[in-house]
Amino acid sequence: MHTGVEWMERRIRIVVTLGMIAALAGLMLISVEPEVDLSVDQLMESPEQYEGDTFRLHGTVLGMDMNNDSLSLQGENHTIVIDFSGAALPSGVDEGKTISVRGELTVNGEDWTMHAYEIKTGCPSKYEGEA
Repeated sequence: MHTGVEWMERRIRIVVTLGMIAALAGLMLISVEPEVDLSVDQLMESPEQYEGDTFRLHGTVLGMDMNNDSLSLQGENHTIVIDFSGAALPSGVDEGKTISVRGELTVNGEDWTMHAYEIKTGCPSKYEGEA
């Protein structure tokens, strides 16, 4: 036979355990929006839609200006300037290479610039959508 104190402690442990399970289940149900991943051409179709946003952009390096910490990233029809002064430039970045840039899009007059936080190199198929 259980005494009143033992029974009360057991009920408290059960309530605390159920509360922790409910909290963990709630955390699992919270959805985190995936980061947007765009090509240069997708972005430049309507760049104003992404102004001030942080997202991932992929394209091919067209040219690099190491004096100004910038490079040009191209798609099939458009190009954009990437300011990489706030990011480490990986050793594999070179003209003609496909890269992925995570950063924030800003506009200065009519010129769009992406301020990079992170730059990654890799296989071009990694950045292409499935057919």
